[in-house]
Amino acid sequence: MSYSAFLILYLVAAVYAANDWTKPCLDGICSYDLPSTNSSSPSGSMKIWGSPTAIGDITEAAGWKILGCSPDALSQDIRLVCMGDSDTSMCQHLYQGHGAVDTIVRLPENCGKGPFARVAKAWVPANQSIPASISARIVRRDGSQPQVQAITLDTNYAAVNNSKTGAVNLAIQGANVPGVNDILANSTTASQRRSRFNRRQLTNFVSDAANAISSALSSVNTIDINKSQALPAATFDKKISLFDQSLSCPPISASASVDVDATGNAVVTLGVAATGTIVPPKITDFSIIASLTADLNGELDLKADLSGTLDSGSIQLFQAGIPGLDFPGILSIGPTFEVNANAQATLDVNVDMTVGINYHVDNAQLFFPPKGQSSGGTFALGDTPLTLSADTTAAATGTIEGHIIPSINLGISALGVVDATVFLDLDASATMTLKVDAQAVGR
Repeated sequence: MSYSAFLILYLVAAVYAANDWTKPCLDGICSYDLPSTNSSSPSGSMKIWGSPTAIGDITEAAGWKILGCSPDALSQDIRLVCMGDSDTSMCQHLYQGHGAVDTIVRLPENCGKGPFARVAKAWVPANQSIPASISARIVRRDGSQPQVQAITLDTNYAAVNNSKTGAVNLAIQGANVPGVNDILANSTTASQRRSRFNRRQLTNFVSDAANAISSALSSVNTIDINKSQALPAATFDKKISLFDQSLSCPPISASASVDVDATGNAVVTLGVAATGTIVPPKITDFSIIASLTADLNGELDLKADLSGTLDSGSIQLFQAGIPGLDFPGILSIGPTFEVNANAQATLDVNVDMTVGINYHVDNAQLFFPPKGQSSGGTFALGDTPLTLSADTTAAATGTIEGHIIPSINLGISALGVVDATVFLDLDASATMTLKVDAQAVGR
């Protein structure tokens, strides 16, 4: 693998930092890593940083115990209690500065769908009950029961009064395959000692991260697509009519038809790097890297007894969702892999022919937005076998084009302010030029 895959932290100070659930986020910097739930889980990390009072923590590491919380909700009311003496514990951090409202807090595991949330409201609830299993663990010097607090959580970051909190910055890097965190975490000891961005490093983060992720995906995707353990291959086998039309003007009738019989399998890996601010919600720089390894095979069957130009238009052969990347409430990328076919012909000869299309894509990389990066990978057109039966009584020429077009379509949403779809296409095609001489044998 290229050494560039290991430069990410050297060039961008401490973008990657493993989320340590035993340490509180009370100094204005907080990290989150996507959980590894199985062998094909996506991997990635994000970091937010700002004023120490703009970012809080309601995990047990910061002294809080949550009394009931849905793991699937982005917005909800929760009750929580401080496990230490309220006057001296870390819990007081939540109420410092501008107060609890509009603080961006780190959430415990299995509390909330996302890693962070905004405190929209804070109050003392009427329900002061504490389960016995929890109250037994709370130690007060005076023996009193602690006061239960309540807060409303949501991800409406646009509602934060940033004149009071200041900006909360954001950096994200990740991929839809496992193990990228480990690759990006490797760096020099000096880089690991750094804890904050400087202006130049933040400016370069997305381009540096994109290059590092690109190298990482190249390593992940250098595989036999039929034996991939990183991601399951998308496969298809389909026969479809692209064009079927007849004309009748007695005593003359003519027809033309184009069918395609296509098979393929593909592995698509995705990486993303982004910077911006969570408060106010804004993405300032962004890059997606898509890597495709695929075998696409097809036969184009053309029958025509008329002269003219045919164009089937783009016809969908296959579409399937593929693993994406999701930092809930922050950034989500939902990709689909699609294969379309197209046939074009210009003929002035009766013809019955089959054109083969065999196309191999090896680790082709596409970038969005394009910033001059090399696409990388290889694109190889294999044998294009031709079987032809043509009218041999007259001289004639013609051109037939068959296209199999794989596409990676990305639905992107970020911070409630970005909602877009990106289409990344490759075109596998075979073009045949026919020349039929009078009295010749069809070829």
